[in-house]
Amino acid sequence: MIAILLIVLALAAGAAVPAWAEPPARFEGRPTLTFVYETQANPPRYLGAGTAINWDRPGLTLELLRALGARLQVNLEISRYPWKRGLYLVETGEADGIFHASYKPERERIGVYPKTADGAVDPSRAIFTQAYFLHVLRGSPVRWDGTTISGLGDAAVGATAGYSIVADLEGMGVKVETGKIQGINLNKLVAGRIAAYAELENMAAAAIASDPAAYGEVVKLEPALISKPYYLLLSHAFVERDPALAAAVFDTIAEINADPAFQARASVYASGAPSQ
Repeated sequence: MIAILLIVLALAAGAAVPAWAEPPARFEGRPTLTFVYETQANPPRYLGAGTAINWDRPGLTLELLRALGARLQVNLEISRYPWKRGLYLVETGEADGIFHASYKPERERIGVYPKTADGAVDPSRAIFTQAYFLHVLRGSPVRWDGTTISGLGDAAVGATAGYSIVADLEGMGVKVETGKIQGINLNKLVAGRIAAYAELENMAAAAIASDPAAYGEVVKLEPALISKPYYLLLSHAFVERDPALAAAVFDTIAEINADPAFQARASVYASGAPSQ
């Protein structure tokens, strides 16, 4: 009821509010932007696995981008690919942007992050912030005290290939073994092939919940390994082609995040309610 009331108030104030249960609107004669994201679920930011997108309830980031398309009156083509493939498409200019990308200096050769006037990455124009956690089997000797991972012995920590946490773990002096997707890494953990698994909190939770019988002994260690802002990483080709529109994309992300109507959508997802 509160979510609906906020949306009604926003409409009364003349705010641009998208239709929540529809694909992105089309605007004749306006530019088309192609965005990609990965095929694994990251609730509530994007839901479902595989290449399909359910626009009835796609996830908060998809709703943010749908609102962005409506505000800027640009056409959006959004597709799902494995993460490393998506990065390649942005690097080659075949896609205009990818989400969600945390900041890694080496990714600046792939694409463009929002920047402040002094050239620093601008977290105020990030899509959102999320955290990596260390996951172990119940009763494991592995410990994380907020500074050091101990109890690994000679075993490795698992991580998803291409994710920024790989470099973070290596910077801690930890041996890392990568797997393509969350399920592969969890299976390695359960089989004892790795001692722990570092993963984004929501993505790990979704994978564990998908098979409680298999992953019921997997537990999350506190505190978070690291929290990071996550961005829409735009391709160099797009930014060079239309720098004004690229800047408007970054600015509009910040505006939508601050919009009460979008915050109401976040409350809907947090409550687990169906699309409204």
